[in-house]
Amino acid sequence: METPLKALPNTVSKELPYRCDSVAPHQEIRRVSVKDSTALPTLSALDFAAYYKNPIREAGKQERPENATPLPSNFSSEGFPMLDSVLFSEPEFLRSSEALAWEPFTRYLYAKGAGDSLSLLLRQIESFKWNQREVFADFQKVEKLYLVGAKENASWWVQVDPRSWTGKTPFWAKMKHRPSSAEIEAHRNYTTESLSLDAALDWAKSLAAYLYPTYNTDLEPHTPGAEWMGNRPFAVMRGNPMGEPLWVAFDVPAFRRATPETESTSPTKELVRKPDTTSAWRRQKLQELQGVCLETEKTLEFKQKLALILDSLPTDQNAWHANGMLWFRRNANSLLAKNFLEQDSLHNPLPRMLELKAYLDSLGIQLLVVPVPTKEAIYAERLVSGTEDTLCVDVAEVEFVRNLLEAGIDVLDIYPALRSAKAGDDEDHFSFQKFDTHWALSAELAALEEIAGKVASYSWFAESGATPGFLEMRDTSIVREGDLIQQLPTLEQSGFAPETLEVKKIYRKGKPYVGGKDSPILLMGDSFTGVFESVDGKSGGPASLLAFALGLDVQVMTSWGGGPGVRHRLVKDKKSLQSKRLVIYMMTARDFWHSPLEWDVF
Repeated sequence: METPLKALPNTVSKELPYRCDSVAPHQEIRRVSVKDSTALPTLSALDFAAYYKNPIREAGKQERPENATPLPSNFSSEGFPMLDSVLFSEPEFLRSSEALAWEPFTRYLYAKGAGDSLSLLLRQIESFKWNQREVFADFQKVEKLYLVGAKENASWWVQVDPRSWTGKTPFWAKMKHRPSSAEIEAHRNYTTESLSLDAALDWAKSLAAYLYPTYNTDLEPHTPGAEWMGNRPFAVMRGNPMGEPLWVAFDVPAFRRATPETESTSPTKELVRKPDTTSAWRRQKLQELQGVCLETEKTLEFKQKLALILDSLPTDQNAWHANGMLWFRRNANSLLAKNFLEQDSLHNPLPRMLELKAYLDSLGIQLLVVPVPTKEAIYAERLVSGTEDTLCVDVAEVEFVRNLLEAGIDVLDIYPALRSAKAGDDEDHFSFQKFDTHWALSAELAALEEIAGKVASYSWFAESGATPGFLEMRDTSIVREGDLIQQLPTLEQSGFAPETLEVKKIYRKGKPYVGGKDSPILLMGDSFTGVFESVDGKSGGPASLLAFALGLDVQVMTSWGGGPGVRHRLVKDKKSLQSKRLVIYMMTARDFWHSPLEWDVF
């Protein structure tokens, strides 16, 4: 073990350091580190506040796994060949260096072209199993990352905290990996560039979206600076990783009195509500669905094989790799469903849809429901080898579409459109993201074409004041790390790089499009309404594309925690409902079956 002879810190001077305060059981506020009470936060400070010992992320991880055995008390460096100096007390010079959360920082490095070498090494530290490879959980966590020194004298240091159940103590170490010039430059930008309130709100949306598949996170409806538990945070995130909700709020003094930029809206004619009450379209769709996607010997065989795959996974593992894609356990589980209507009253979706329709009917607002088939349903032949490419395996979801139609609810079956989009796949482009639960551009466009066609067919649309051409479309691309990568065992995560995805962004008068609260159409639901819309490729999601196609403004309301939780937001936002002619309820078909989020009280 080597002890450094000379410390070369890059010091930081922050009058308001990071602090975390418990304000109530299961609720805490995180005070983001800033230079003073008027300073804007940096991305590094926000990320550290979000990741460092976050109770939502740490829930259940301090309990010893059933198949783990106690570790010896002595420390062995054999499992950490990437470390050069190991200390068992915190070096004084690290206390004046800014600590980083390594996961978001290394994603930032990759996005800025600095590679993933550092990320690979840090994952190796966390994934060392102390000769217990059968244990899925990590034995230790890289809690803090530091860049010490500058230029050729720079070095990476880490604080590693073993899980409490291991009986081992934290240690600090210098890494053998020397910081590259690209890493140093990215670090400088990451730790110095300030974020405005709007940028910080986008950060919060992205955080909730990124953590959702693992921790069931969502942002609470909250006005920046409004009172929350005796404080004035700018954002409040709720998570439910273990069946009990937890809340974490983020406070920046400069945001306590700030207000986001006013949402842009376009001038439209005042719309007279006259919902389309005809049933001819529903009868036609019911006829088209007769004999479609029924339970057969082949679908039962598929389910048996899929059940075996799921049973083979460690209990805590929520994703796995097969045939070039990552798969989500909850998505796959939904394909084993028999009948969505046989669920208990807290999870049966049909009564909840009927409640919503009755409420909107009383206001003269049209309702259109759009279940989004999962990637596992569209790519069943990749999910379970040997499955016919043409076999429809989402039997319960298609039956639920029939249930909704029979109950008098307009529901759009986009499964055929997504299958058609898949026919255009090639080695570089798939209709769904390979390592993510969400669609890529081709499937998104196919779905939006179906939705736009249905909306334009309503009897009131001709008098809606639609103005085609008031928006502009531009082609662009983004780099996105799939939300399923973090679901894998830590060591496997490094084998899946972020994807470069095509996005069609929508602009109004040169600015990214945002549909305001006075829009005549509301698109609400889960993360399928938000991906490419409010995170990643902003203004390139379903609401923006639908507005472009229809020539009408479309407001989006996203519940990152799942589609069942968005209805109460609709009811609370009564003022914006005054302008609405149509509410489109779009969410993954997975959450109609045993959603971890119960349907909210209406």
